[in-house]
Amino acid sequence: MKSNRAIIVQARMSSTRLPGKSLMKIGEYPLIYYVFNRLKITGEQVIVATSTDSSDDVLVQYLEEQDFKFYRGSLDNVLDRYIATANKFGIEEIIRVTGDNPFVDIDLLQSSLALFERYTYVDGIYEGGLIKGTGFELVMLSELNNISPLLPDHKEHVTQKLREELQSSTKRIRLENSFQIDLVSDIILTCDFPEDFELISSILSHFNYRFNVSIDEIINYLENKQSLKNLNSHLH
Repeated sequence: MKSNRAIIVQARMSSTRLPGKSLMKIGEYPLIYYVFNRLKITGEQVIVATSTDSSDDVLVQYLEEQDFKFYRGSLDNVLDRYIATANKFGIEEIIRVTGDNPFVDIDLLQSSLALFERYTYVDGIYEGGLIKGTGFELVMLSELNNISPLLPDHKEHVTQKLREELQSSTKRIRLENSFQIDLVSDIILTCDFPEDFELISSILSHFNYRFNVSIDEIINYLENKQSLKNLNSHLH
């Protein structure tokens, strides 16, 4: 673990599609608990970047109770929230994850960290890449600081500007997917809708709420569970 590197997880309670999802319970624990503890397996420090909005007071209370590292920044300007979080903790190498993804591919994440030596941005969330909900991004703080102009979408979606201009720099690449995406394109493992939450809950329950369940295990489990897999595929 490098002291100037961290996984920064954006999370808030005011989601428009599934409000309060960060603290919605799966078994005994809320969603953010599974996200945080899965990412800790990587050995990297994990920091939750939430907002100063009063709606996130209850989330912050939970993070404090669990002794999870966190920072509170802008609610709507998530780019600024990331920059402020990184500055607060002295982070130069940011692994960006969203708080509604409890099945990030941690094996691929760990094997990809060496890319920081050659690249300033690695896109692991592009369409047609990793299974939706398992991806992550590697981004240097310097890249976030240099994003301009700051359009509303760029403030909200943090790295959108970098993805739009991916080809303009030899220091930016897309992460090659580790699965044949055409075979698993109907698997959605993010949590944006109630149906997503139901699917995620079912998977975690089947695997006894393990933090380290692999993507291979999930794919194999869903191969013969078409009705379960179809719960949310039409929503994304």
